[in-house]
Amino acid sequence: MSMAKSYIAYWKEAKTRHGVHSPFVYDLVENVFRKKRWAAKESIVALRKELKRDGRMIDVNDLGAGSRKMHDASRKVKDIAKVSGATLDQARRLYLLAEKLEVKNIIELGTNLGVGAVAMASAPSVQKLISIEGDPSLAEIASQNLAKRSLPAEVIVGSFEEKLSEALTKLDRVDMAYIDGNHQEEATIHYFDEISQHIHPHSVIIVGDIHWSEGMERAWEVIKNNERVRISIDLFDMGLVFFDPGFSNEHFTIKYK
Repeated sequence: MSMAKSYIAYWKEAKTRHGVHSPFVYDLVENVFRKKRWAAKESIVALRKELKRDGRMIDVNDLGAGSRKMHDASRKVKDIAKVSGATLDQARRLYLLAEKLEVKNIIELGTNLGVGAVAMASAPSVQKLISIEGDPSLAEIASQNLAKRSLPAEVIVGSFEEKLSEALTKLDRVDMAYIDGNHQEEATIHYFDEISQHIHPHSVIIVGDIHWSEGMERAWEVIKNNERVRISIDLFDMGLVFFDPGFSNEHFTIKYK
């Protein structure tokens, strides 16, 4: 199924907050997905503008499914910033979710230029964010962006397969995880399975680009139907799963704009 067809199917199925009967999910729609005011907005807007003006040429080695829009190994930073990494809207949701859930420990798979990492690590409760990035050039730029803001974050360079276990040992437990790299079915399920061994009932795992391909849609189906998942939320560009055993077992497709 093409992205366009997937989006049409999502839009037909998706409900607004008025069709949501879970108090927990309704609260997320109101105070995370639809909320416009967020403390880190000015910093993220400035960072994105800075990156979109950065004319440096870097060599990028895609370890996962690669980019649909950029195929040359040598790319300008500003071009990467325009077509990949967290959008302002995604950064807003990531920040507000971390703030709302008062998360302390975050793991991210796929740092890119660091916009998403900066957003999440800026939440006041966050004590440690570890992000894994396969490309050294992107990892260096992301590390610089995090260091400039004195955020409690570390970027590990390497493949997810090689570095995920190492990263997880650096966290007491995972309160929030953002899987936003590779974009291949079996790999995505594997990352979810490994991370889910380190979660607790109030954790959230976010999977980026769940409608990126038929493989990613299959991976999302497997993840949201995992026996430990109690609530799943499909926002089209990302999916969220929650594990609190006190929740009813429900799947939501939400449009919040």
